Amino acid sequence: MRLDPLLEETLAATAAVAVLGLVISLMFWLLTGFSPWPGVVLGSLVGLGMGVPLLALTSPRRRR
Repeated sequence: MRLDPLLEETLAATAAVAVLGLVISLMFWLLTGFSPWPGVVLGSLVGLGMGVPLLALTSPRRRR
């Protein structure tokens, strides 16, 4: 089953932004010793909400 190209790009963007948020939260925790909740985690969720549409819509279009 093939997915719609825009849906593929949206899933790839979601994964990329989620991994970035996870890395930032982990680095914050390791460097400061403080829990990244709520500031970094909630900020990452806001970034996820803004970043996914931007990455999905500006990605190169693939022809079928």
